[in-house]
Amino acid sequence: MKAALLALQFLTVVSIAPRLEAGAADLRRSLAFFPAVGLLLGGLLAGFDWAARGLWPSPVVGAMEAAWLALLTRGLHMDGLADTADGLASGFDAARSLEVMRDSRSGALGVLAVVLVLLLKATGLAALSAGGAATGFFCLVPCLARWGINVLGALSPYARPGEGLGRAFTGAGAARALPAAGLTALGAAYLLGGAAGLAAFAGVTVLSAAAAAWFRHRLGGVTGDVLGAHAEVTEVVLVLLFCRLSGG
Repeated sequence: MKAALLALQFLTVVSIAPRLEAGAADLRRSLAFFPAVGLLLGGLLAGFDWAARGLWPSPVVGAMEAAWLALLTRGLHMDGLADTADGLASGFDAARSLEVMRDSRSGALGVLAVVLVLLLKATGLAALSAGGAATGFFCLVPCLARWGINVLGALSPYARPGEGLGRAFTGAGAARALPAAGLTALGAAYLLGGAAGLAAFAGVTVLSAAAAAWFRHRLGGVTGDVLGAHAEVTEVVLVLLFCRLSGG
């Protein structure tokens, strides 16, 4: 119960027990519930789409849905996306890139990455809404993106020396949560998306494994920022994939 609550509070704006204390072991256990929390976010996204489709034009609905997701997650992954883009685009070696990523101020490339991701997500969600896409597709976008965090973290060492919040979500400890998280994500993919959902699950798994290899080469591993950035990019990929599959 504590692990599920931690996952909910860490990944969303919901704060049921704000004074809940958690150590690294608790955070690692919470990884098993990441896809389930993503499924909850997806349900809220699908509900918003159902309510908004008949009230505003699809471009407006898409923009509102992208903003809704950012609000529900309090922009956590967007911040990681901006920091990661600044670090990777700096052209420095791994150590210096990680220092750039640690800076809380966003550079031009970080801002550009956030704008492009929001633009692609908003237009893609608008196309899904206008095309009357299945509710399951909306539910699966956040769910499978959080499964991507599970895979990337489990296959990657922590890139920074010493301790850090992201360390709990990487390496062998994170790998122990894969069976439970994978069962949730795979079950949701099949029940809500059928063959398309299974293809999306497989695609996210392969994409995340490839990202783990690349980040190991580029940075020596991943950080919390990288995990958040991966979730945002994966959401965009999934939205575009479901647009293609639904004919949107």
